[in-house]
Order: sequence, then structure tokens, then C-alpha cells
Amino acid sequence: MNDFFASWYELLAYFEGFSNDMYDNQIYLSIGLCMTLIPIAVLAIYYYAVNSVKFNRWWHWLLLVVVLCAANFGIAYSISYNSILDIYESQNASPEYSLSTDCLSFSLVNMLWCFAVSFVWSIIIKWGSSNCRRTPF
Repeated sequence: MNDFFASWYELLAYFEGFSNDMYDNQIYLSIGLCMTLIPIAVLAIYYYAVNSVKFNRWWHWLLLVVVLCAANFGIAYSISYNSILDIYESQNASPEYSLSTDCLSFSLVNMLWCFAVSFVWSIIIKWGSSNCRRTPF
């Protein structure tokens, strides 16, 4: 599963050293699972629990997805930064790359994938909603 998410993320950006540390320590897996599972839960709540005529506009969906992307940005940054920092601190070493810059760049890639995943999940799960099934289109 780590290979799947690594190839997915590295399709958009590969960071020398940083990507190797992410792969070797299975960090792609936890971030990738958050990026795919959190949108399912939030969109299911939107389409089936909220399911209100008041919220069946495309901008409500877009606002929700933007919030999802921002949350996934924060999750990706904190997990990657803290995990890699812990690994190097336990070895009394420091990374040979700019950890904060690479984590920031990786988090932006994660945010883009989150948007794409949210769009796909919306298409899949929206049909059972009585009021929001035509959202976002």
C-alpha cells in the first residue's frame, strides 16, 4: 500500500532525500489513508446527514472541499514533519535537505490529490442523496 501512495505522490513531485525518507519509513501510507478516508467520511455526512436543500449549491460543496483540502494539508505537514524529525533526532543527525520546505511542498501535493479524490468520491456517493445529488453539478 505504501508503494501505491508513493507512486501517486511522486507522480506530481519527487523530492531528493525527503521522498526516500517518506518511503523507507512508511509515512506515505498514513498520509495517503487520511487523504482518501477523511473525504469519504465528510462527504458522506454532507450528502446523507446534512442532505438539506439549503446546502445543495455548488459553492457549498466547494467550500467543504476547500476545508477538506486545508485539513489534509495540515495533516500531511504535521505527520511528515514530525515523523522525519523524530527519525533524525533518534539518530542524533539532521536531514541533508530543507525539511520544512519539502514538507510544505509535499503538503501542497497532498492538497491537490485531496481535491481530486474528493471530486471522485462526490461523483460516486452523491447519487443516494435526496437533496444534494446534483451537487456539485
